[in-house]
Amino acid sequence: MAAIRKRLTTVFTVLTAVIVALVSLLVYHFTRRYLEQDFLHRLSVRTGVAAQARFEENDVGISIYNKIREKHLQRLPEEKEYFYDSIPNQNEIPYTQLPADFGQQIAAGKSVRFNKGPIYYVAVPYRHNQALYTVVLSARNEVGERILANLGNNLLLGVLLSVATVLITSLLFSKQILQPITHMINNVKKISASNLHLRLNPKTRRGELFALAQTFNDMLDRLETSFETQSNFVNRASHELRTPLTAIMGEAELALVKERSVADYQSSLRIISHEAAQLGHLINILLELARAGNDEHQPFMREVRLDELVLAVKAELDTIMPNNRVQLSFELLPEDPARITVAGNHGLLKLALSNIVQNACKYSDNKDVTLLLYATDNHCIITVNDRGIGIPENEIRYIFDPFFRASNTADYNGYGVGLPLAQKILRLHRGTITYFSEQGMGTTARISLPFIDS
Repeated sequence: MAAIRKRLTTVFTVLTAVIVALVSLLVYHFTRRYLEQDFLHRLSVRTGVAAQARFEENDVGISIYNKIREKHLQRLPEEKEYFYDSIPNQNEIPYTQLPADFGQQIAAGKSVRFNKGPIYYVAVPYRHNQALYTVVLSARNEVGERILANLGNNLLLGVLLSVATVLITSLLFSKQILQPITHMINNVKKISASNLHLRLNPKTRRGELFALAQTFNDMLDRLETSFETQSNFVNRASHELRTPLTAIMGEAELALVKERSVADYQSSLRIISHEAAQLGHLINILLELARAGNDEHQPFMREVRLDELVLAVKAELDTIMPNNRVQLSFELLPEDPARITVAGNHGLLKLALSNIVQNACKYSDNKDVTLLLYATDNHCIITVNDRGIGIPENEIRYIFDPFFRASNTADYNGYGVGLPLAQKILRLHRGTITYFSEQGMGTTARISLPFIDS
């Protein structure tokens, strides 16, 4: 948090310093321009008065001008007057560089204003007795210089005070603003795998921090559920794996207790072989389940026609369960084959659909099971409908948890891993599976897969 406080303080301080400095520069610039224009205007007025007094026919005007200036007009610092009976050239006005258009402006009857360092000049054309004269007045704006110097010092002091104020204020407010985050961090540090029940309790019930805390709490809910599911999975997997192992070990020990007949040994070996096959099947399913749940494991994808997939599943089922009563319905099959073609792995999709269909046959006591294939605007749909025992309403949400078995399936063999595996395979293919069931009436599984054109 110290790094964030430091970063916030630095950003606000630098930003304030830049803004105040820019405003100060603008104030200084416009004040300087105003003082220059005001001083040049005063020089212009004095130049006009000096010209009128200088070119009177007698000396009365000059004496009157001098008296008025001494009495009412304070002499400007380094003030000088120059009178020329023509347009002066570059060398006639000392200590200055004339503007390039100086002669043109005077000839056109316009006054010219310019400066050389701190000295300001005003040149005014004056016609007297049909002759053109040039009157030049120069002076130094010491009052303006003092005003600008004082203004610059005050503005610099203002910038420094503003930066110091913002720096102190930012440090105080950043600590106060970040205090809820610090509180959240301290609470998060207390949460571990052993106390995932803890939750963040923000002081405010609105705003971004409250939304962040709620999001984090939601994540903790999912993590807690995941940990519980994982724990249950390990317990159930251990139990399911231990059962055939116990049977194998028990049968082997029983066979080794005493001498037996060949028939007894063959019977024991058949039992051991059967349990080993069951164990191998369970391990293979667990491996497939783990591989399907790994996001980094991307199966080889190609075009798969779902009508051919359904026929392949039916052919395999006829071999495994010769007396099955699975009926295929292609009445709603679209004319365009592309609308029942998906991008997928044929083997994985066949495994998923086989698990779903075998469950339907097993839990319906081999009653009629209907497979319907059709297409919507963007998806291929397969429904598997049975008339079996159904799933209790309060348990249907758990059917995709590994090793979960509904309370009404105790009389049926199974491990509770077929549906989780099928769901993960379908997710790999951007598909979904949804179950609708009524206990005692039957179950419908709806599989949705995006066809290849979508």
